Amino acid sequence: MARTGVTLKLEGFESTQRAFARAPELVRVKASQAVATSTFAIAQRARALVPVASGDLKRAITSSNVVSGLSGSVGLDSPAVFYWRFVEFGTRHSAARPFFRPAAEAESELYIQRMRAIGPALERDFSSGSLL
Repeated sequence: MARTGVTLKLEGFESTQRAFARAPELVRVKASQAVATSTFAIAQRARALVPVASGDLKRAITSSNVVSGLSGSVGLDSPAVFYWRFVEFGTRHSAARPFFRPAAEAESELYIQRMRAIGPALERDFSSGSLL
């Protein structure tokens, strides 16, 4: 018995196939941008919140992102400001004046919103043809 069948060949969708193949890379780029934005914002807010005596602690607050872009850190770049923990958490002689925790907490919802927006942004880009 002879086999009969239908052969379907789609042409002209190469650019769409390439765009879908690049999707994981595009997600990583957009996620990396969200991480970079949030780490920078946390450092800026911490600088704004830190109590200033000499300004050393404020100047020591830095932010950086890992090469992969999917993680970042906010911290201090000087061992001379070891006293940051006394300011942040307080001592038995002085009340806590937190600056790192409130800065991170203020950014947490914005970070989640940025990450959630990646999917719809890619969908818009695909449907508009800007990734093709």
